[in-house]
Amino acid sequence: MKRKVMIILALILGTTFLAGIAYSAFFSSATLNVSDQKIAKFIFNAKTSEKIELPLVDIKPNMKEEYLFSVTNSEEEKISNVTINYQISIKTFHFIPLNIKLYKENEKEPMLVCDESYSRNEDNILVCSSSLQELKHNSKKLDNYKLEIEFPNEYNESDYADLVDFMDIEIKSWQKKEK
Repeated sequence: MKRKVMIILALILGTTFLAGIAYSAFFSSATLNVSDQKIAKFIFNAKTSEKIELPLVDIKPNMKEEYLFSVTNSEEEKISNVTINYQISIKTFHFIPLNIKLYKENEKEPMLVCDESYSRNEDNILVCSSSLQELKHNSKKLDNYKLEIEFPNEYNESDYADLVDFMDIEIKSWQKKEK
């Protein structure tokens, strides 16, 4: 009888011990203080002084139009906490023989000349992309751009009268990965 009591007592203690381990393995609690969290902000804005509309239907030979826009890594007083790479792409059918040039602030040479040297995608759209640009983190930066579209006078022929074209400016941005 003494032996049976010892076995039962050992089983009760063993079960209690194992249940405590099982309970502690699946139960946890944690407190979170939101004010201590430091999450890097990704801020990227493209701005214009006015709405950019590119009415290519209205452009005629010997016309030149300029469109201004800016790219920044800040919004009001907030500045991006990560370094940002971005690229500007211009998409057009380019049926009308337009000279399309993109200039970066106060530079005399264009950073991008969109012409037939670029490749067309599967929809026959000419896609011209700039080199990668960078906005460093934690310092306010504003990159100003000028898009210049010119219809040269030498194409003042009736062959170009009924051509329809479009232009789309796309700015892609992403966080720069440090090596």
